[in-house]
Amino acid sequence: MNDVRFCLEIWGTDYEKIKQTCLLAEDLGYYGFYYGESLTEIDLDCWTVLSTLIPLTNKIKLGPVITYILPDYRSLALLVKQSITFQDISNGRLELRTGAGASLEYSIQWWYPFGINYSGASIRVALFKEGIQLLSKLLGHSDMNYSQSGSSNSIANFEGRFFTIPGASFVKPKTRIPITIAAKQDRMMKIAANYGDVWECSYLSPDEFFTLNERFERLSKKVGDIDVSEKPQNRVVEKSIELDVIIDSNEVELDYKKKVFAMERGPGIHNQLLKKGLVGNPDEIRSRIQEYVNLGINQFFLAFQDPFDLNSIELFMDAVQS
Repeated sequence: MNDVRFCLEIWGTDYEKIKQTCLLAEDLGYYGFYYGESLTEIDLDCWTVLSTLIPLTNKIKLGPVITYILPDYRSLALLVKQSITFQDISNGRLELRTGAGASLEYSIQWWYPFGINYSGASIRVALFKEGIQLLSKLLGHSDMNYSQSGSSNSIANFEGRFFTIPGASFVKPKTRIPITIAAKQDRMMKIAANYGDVWECSYLSPDEFFTLNERFERLSKKVGDIDVSEKPQNRVVEKSIELDVIIDSNEVELDYKKKVFAMERGPGIHNQLLKKGLVGNPDEIRSRIQEYVNLGINQFFLAFQDPFDLNSIELFMDAVQS
């Protein structure tokens, strides 16, 4: 599994725990450390926290769990500026992760109290498609032979349904910023195939991933209304999966962790975890990981039951490296 990347999904407001978990993750060989972005009390400000981790680390990739392309939430131009600055001062360690967001019924609670419009799926996908096209252009992704910074991108004049840019340009980052796009439905998977460096799906069993991956491959071959001038030929899209993790060498402790998860998340999510998560002792976890790898997964985006359970985080890496 030397070529497989393992990443941590972190949330919470205890900065010291966030910092210590990131430092351990780098020492253990995790590829990426990604922190949640929301306005609610479950997280600190995402980009502020991530910026403080830059001088404390050397090689681990950093980025948001999902950063949102919502005009009511943040200017797209500001996101571009943030991303380029972060990429350069971190010596190329930003992984920009984005998507259209979860369902309206689930997500409106995170946005409505703050006066931010969160539309239904069809509008969000249309908004995202327009936004990711513009974001890619402003980051310099349309440059087929990506060159070092020092010169501005061509001036962008854009008048769309959701975004208007009447003449913006940015100095390219020193190294290209990779974009991960989360997608499970056809419209979003098609966007991911054309604009993402990494396509990520969530909470699927190996059999379910096999089926979805076949759809993704078919959609990847369709150009449709994508601007082919902005799509490099023969580009390989890496494949990532988000999974919950419960691991322990002791069966009694493992059962206890499962019960805690069930109490925290409810029986429905608990049953999903048992069918679609990474649950078990180190040997069982390693075997399950191999099933996904055999189907083409390059990267695992891991949400541990307790994101600051350092023993489990270390045990997992020991399992997959043995």
